[in-house]
Amino acid sequence: MKRAIIMLSILLPTIVTLSHTSVLGQTQKILSDNTMFSSTNSSFIKDTLDSIHNDTIPNYVKLSDNQISETLNDLPGWVVLDGKLHKTFKFVDFSTLFEFMFKVAEVSQKFNHHPNMTSTWNTLTLDYDTWSLGHVISNLDVKAAQNVEKTYQDGNYTNIKS
Repeated sequence: MKRAIIMLSILLPTIVTLSHTSVLGQTQKILSDNTMFSSTNSSFIKDTLDSIHNDTIPNYVKLSDNQISETLNDLPGWVVLDGKLHKTFKFVDFSTLFEFMFKVAEVSQKFNHHPNMTSTWNTLTLDYDTWSLGHVISNLDVKAAQNVEKTYQDGNYTNIKS
């Protein structure tokens, strides 16, 4: 039920926007293989993320190897790979992956700290490091990973079979 409400809250504004943009003359229609696609002049997702962007400059502090090791105890599945906090998440399908990816983007905007994200059909890989400190793991990398992990756990994505 919670997933349906979340998807509805994401899709409903998009559907409303797309249905009204043709009236406003802002929709470009493309017909291909009897399928109609619409694109609007502004991106709903970009506008949403821009509206929650945090312009503050975070206070980054490089963590020691011991601090990083201690942190990993509370981050299931996270490891240090190539000097970055790293985790790969699996989802039942692309739509579920994209839903989670959007939530990661929202959290990232709030913290003004963004991961490297790589996705395939049902797999999302996140890597956190702090480039402004020379690509090391910082306190904010850990805080961001903790929030992503909480989002993953709270979203019941853990019940999805790989």
